[in-house]
Amino acid sequence: MNKRIGQRIKSARKMAGMSMQALSDAADNIVSKQAINKYEKGQIENINSTVLLSLAKAMNIKMDYFFKESTVELQSLEFRKNASLSKKNKNSIEQRTIDFIEKYLEIEDILDASKLLPLNQSAINRTISNRDDAVNEAKRLRLDWKLGNAPISNLLELVEENGIKLFEISLEEGVKFDGLSAMIAPSSVPVIALKKETDIVRKRFTVAHELCHILFHVEGDSPKDVEKYCNAFANELLLPEEQLIEAIGKKRKNISMFELKKLKGIYGISIQAILYKAWELNIISDRKYRSINIVFAKNNWKKNEPGSYLKKEKANRFKQLVLHAVSESYISLGKAASLLNTSLYDFRKQVDLL
Repeated sequence: MNKRIGQRIKSARKMAGMSMQALSDAADNIVSKQAINKYEKGQIENINSTVLLSLAKAMNIKMDYFFKESTVELQSLEFRKNASLSKKNKNSIEQRTIDFIEKYLEIEDILDASKLLPLNQSAINRTISNRDDAVNEAKRLRLDWKLGNAPISNLLELVEENGIKLFEISLEEGVKFDGLSAMIAPSSVPVIALKKETDIVRKRFTVAHELCHILFHVEGDSPKDVEKYCNAFANELLLPEEQLIEAIGKKRKNISMFELKKLKGIYGISIQAILYKAWELNIISDRKYRSINIVFAKNNWKKNEPGSYLKKEKANRFKQLVLHAVSESYISLGKAASLLNTSLYDFRKQVDLL
């Protein structure tokens, strides 16, 4: 039992992004760094409730977290653009994702509402080894999901409907994280985590990119190639090349910002991704593409590009399941608040039972 509690203390500490010393300080030095180390290794037989309560308060978690058995782990973990992400932030994001998934699977079990990936198993783990493979698999997925060539109006909801867990994680400003994908062991259920504060256009591209990692075995001569092929998959999934050609033509000497902003608003994909696709398809020349990139750099449009996508999208399935369970009295209001990481007071203000 104490070994399990020690493991949960370690998981909670990583989730909070704290060192052992930082946790000791936050707990008002009721417990030392050395004692925390021994707890995590299961070397102390008795951990009294006062210590656990202090640790829970310091890490802003419920005390019952320490007594739950860890039921999942993340496998085939892929971070997107993770070069500048610190080990501390990586650990925190991983543990917070695990905590969310444990709660997600718990509420699904309560409601008997597990959702498996409804794709033919032969479609999963096919190999993508070049751009053409990536584009063709995106076309195939659009057929499997009966999307045709139409804009995907709510990608996040579509992905959830198809059995993939989505976790929008709130992070401090300055933490450079776009998303991750992984398989949940032992259930082999896929999960995508993405930064909640990211704008919706970038969020949609991240989800589509991570979807490629989940569904296919992507290989290349370098990690950069792998990411490039996943980007090509995402680009095609969001904006089919036939639709781009129909909208702007097969060959252009110049292209207006009005046309690009219109496509961004319809398809929910960035202007930079549209331009890159136009260059790949030889719609615009190398020279024109380079000159456009210079204009973007001068106007700081690489970070804050023009145009907007006005539709709002959220990963809502987990919250919807919790509200279903509480409205049917499968769980208490307190349990629902705990699952949603909010106080009972705040949850009472959110819930609107008829």
